Amino acid sequence: MYTQLGLLDLIASVQEKVEDKTGLKCYDVVPDNASSPFYFAEVVGKRPSHTKTMWRDIFTVWIHAIAEPTDSSVPVYRYIKMLEEALTEDIQLPEEFELVRQTNNGVQTIKTDETNEKHAVLAYEFMVCYGFKWKI
Repeated sequence: MYTQLGLLDLIASVQEKVEDKTGLKCYDVVPDNASSPFYFAEVVGKRPSHTKTMWRDIFTVWIHAIAEPTDSSVPVYRYIKMLEEALTEDIQLPEEFELVRQTNNGVQTIKTDETNEKHAVLAYEFMVCYGFKWKI
């Protein structure tokens, strides 16, 4: 029997890396009183990617970069760069799982929220191995 990586473990690993490398808070649920700038991470997909020898899943995570209210886009561009640099280092998963690949799929959108905060969404994929297939 094998154990798949739970979404809680994945999102906690992403949050830890983002907070450690950017110095900004990374939420999974944004509190009502949260002041910008901050990041918000959410898992938006999980699909199998098994091979002949490995049990693997690919997780898609959207990370939102929320800049302070301003008319300029410069702050949100700065937070995008900080996030991209932070995630050039692999996230750390629990010991029984192996991160096979961590991919930046780029900026999905940049918009201005009703609070006048610039809001960018970046997509990342994490391929995780959670077991090997054996022939007897």
